Amino acid sequence: MKGMLSADDVASVIIARSGEWMDAMRLQKLLYYTQAWHLAVTDEPLFGEQIKAWKDGPVVPQVWHSRREKGSRRPAVQEVESVELDELASNLVDLVLGSYGSMSGEELSALTHVEQPWLDARGDLPADAEGRVVIPADSMADYYRASRKLGGRTASDLAVGGVHLRAPRAVPPVDVDAILQSLSEEWHEPGDNPWGGASLEIGDEYDADGIVREPGRAYTDS
Repeated sequence: MKGMLSADDVASVIIARSGEWMDAMRLQKLLYYTQAWHLAVTDEPLFGEQIKAWKDGPVVPQVWHSRREKGSRRPAVQEVESVELDELASNLVDLVLGSYGSMSGEELSALTHVEQPWLDARGDLPADAEGRVVIPADSMADYYRASRKLGGRTASDLAVGGVHLRAPRAVPPVDVDAILQSLSEEWHEPGDNPWGGASLEIGDEYDADGIVREPGRAYTDS
């Protein structure tokens, strides 16, 4: 496929964006999930190399060999300036890192071991058998499209609504001092309990929850 990225290109982006040194197993599994979700969302591979069902989970052999040296998996040495990801692929890498990036290589390996693409490719092979069977692209696409969510969304949701990280919800500030100052004068009489079952009088500058309204500024649930 003309212009297709290599798996090593995508590995460089994953390492660089993770911001930390990455062990080989964790890199392989994050590379697998990036490819699998790209297939599920677009029905097209992100890179051309095959993924094989090794005993410790899915592996791209070319990247395994090119990244055997520990130093090759440090963020500082990744050359990503020449790697051209389209917006969907770029956002997908971020979403995969956000969803799977906190897991260790061993945890990610264990996760792939209970998912159908790796299980089907391994078939009846003994657990300790090396195995070099290819995990088919359609197996990955079908499984993650039908059985998994990424960032709380299905592959269909991502295909229709776009692949993006959800923005954090904006929380308006609560100005406690201003709220106290807005209480009616009578509540400050000696002996009165300002919280003794009285109803607060909401000033024009506050909404029904006592939150400061800032003129000309609206908060939306994004």
